[in-house]
This record gives sequence, C-alpha cells and structure tokens, in this order.
Amino acid sequence: MRRRLLSSARRGAVAALAAAAAVLTLAACDIGDITEVAEAPWGTEAPASWQAVTAAPVPLTVTAYVTGEVFAGDGVLINEDVPGVPEGAGTEQWVPSVAYLVQHPSGINVLFDTGVRAGECSYDILLVLNFPCRNQPGQDVVTQLARDGIDKLDYVVATHFHGDHSSGLGPLLARYDPVVIAAADEIAALKSPLRETQGYRYDQFSADMRIEAADTGWLPMPHVARAADLLGDGSVWLLPTPGHTPGHLSALLNGTDGPLLLTFDAAHLKATYHHTAPGGLGADLDKAAQSIERLKALQAELPDVRVLYGHEPAQWPQDAIRVSLAPRAD
Repeated sequence: MRRRLLSSARRGAVAALAAAAAVLTLAACDIGDITEVAEAPWGTEAPASWQAVTAAPVPLTVTAYVTGEVFAGDGVLINEDVPGVPEGAGTEQWVPSVAYLVQHPSGINVLFDTGVRAGECSYDILLVLNFPCRNQPGQDVVTQLARDGIDKLDYVVATHFHGDHSSGLGPLLARYDPVVIAAADEIAALKSPLRETQGYRYDQFSADMRIEAADTGWLPMPHVARAADLLGDGSVWLLPTPGHTPGHLSALLNGTDGPLLLTFDAAHLKATYHHTAPGGLGADLDKAAQSIERLKALQAELPDVRVLYGHEPAQWPQDAIRVSLAPRAD
C-alpha cells in the first residue's frame, strides 16, 4: 500500500491537539465584521435540464489570473491508493493558484476566488501542515485587475476559504466593495473559533465583508441535486461540492464560447477527477468522492463542456499570469 498523507489515527490526534491549541489562541485573534446580506438576483425557476440551460448561453468574458503557486505535499492532490491512479501522481509539487473574472454583458463583474495575496502568502492548517507559496511582484489579483482597468466588482464567489484560494480577499475588499458569496456551511466554518484548524487563517480576513449564502438560491437540478443561478439569467451557476471543505462550491459558466465547468478543489487535478480520487486532506473524503461523481454526471449530459481543475499545472503555460478563456481554447 502506498504512503498516505496522514493515517486516520494520526489525523485524529493532530486534530485534537490543534483544537485545544486553537481554543487557547484564537480568543485573542479577530477577523473583520461579517455582515450577512441578501443582494444577489438569484434565479427562482429551475430549468428542465442542463441542456436547456446551455441552449440559451450568455456572452460572458472569462479571464483567468494565475496569482502564484502553492506547494502541495505528497497525497494532498490525489489519493494514489484508488485503483487505477498511476504511481507518482500524488508526488509533491508546485501548482498554480488561479482566480477567475467573469464579465457579464450587463456590466456585472464576478470574481471566483482571489488566489494568493501579494508577498508572503504561505499558510497552514494549525499544527498539521504548512503550505509554502510563491509569486512574482504584480501577480496578485488586485494588481492584475487594476492593470486590466477593472474598477468595480459586484460579487466575489469564495469557493472555500483556504489560503491558496482566498488569502487575497483582504486586500481585494480594501479596494472594492463586493458582496462575498459562499455556501452557508463555509460561512459557519469561517465564523468558528476553530477556523484555523481547518486552514482558515484569521489574518486573511481582517477586512470587513458583506456576505451572502449561496443556499439562498438553491434550485433542484439534475445530477448535482441543487444549484444556484447567481445572476438569474442562467449564465453563472454555483454547484455544491462538499468534501474538501464543508461548504465547497464548484461552478458552471454558460457562455457563448461553450460552457465551462470549474471544479476548483472538488478535483485538484485532471487525474483526481478522472479516477474519482480526492486528495488525502479534506473535511470528508467520502463526500468529496460523491461530489466528483456528480460533476462527472453533469459533464456526461454536456459533452461539449470544458473542465478546468483546481490546480492542474498542464492547463496553464508556465509563464502565464493572465489567460483569456474566450474564445474557447482546447
């Protein structure tokens, strides 16, 4: 049997130690005010099928910003013990940390995740693992958005609050005034006094934020059980994919250049997705595997969908920091 990231017993012991340490240390640690709002124009009527959704695409402009890289240890990205996973697929490596800007023809701008912040961006899960990070000056999403002339953000979708997806949130909130969208379970985890044991570093969230639960917009939808039509016109869909974290979100973007399925950390790598082999670090790995299967069922209904994974190095040129995803490229 190949080496796992951490044994179950060790994970339990480490979690207990981390929880005890967090209780003692987090009382003095503050985060910004979190004000819950209800402002997004959620769709209120479920389409008959995903094919019906993609039959009415919207001309979206989608830009990917590679904000830096995070170092993932052995077994973090994929579980090599799953039958069929090639040996060595889970070897430690540097992987990209990506944020996505979606520009709607109405003028609404939606940012999915913020990537890593400028400068020192490493983060850890208290007493368990450290995740080193690196980036170049000007690579952070705030600088890149300013360079592209983006002067407003309406919504920031936080797929989850780990540092490689959200450590840029504080600086971004300081420049813009978006509503942050996240799943209710993710919001609850962020508010928990034990948040650092789940990888939610309090210093990433020092700015005040207005936040809305994606659960407000859930509609019954095939394959994924439920989904939320963020802008009410079928263009931007949020998909619940718990497992990696309690309230992890994925997304379907229904643009005229073809639909995009963004897995984020529901599937770190193409192989993670193909083999239904979520990495050895997550809130609930059984739920994580179920979430991958649901995304694959959705993909089967939409054979023209392009899938972008959470941290797949092969999908990004090594020197790329800004990639236009429209028109679609293979």
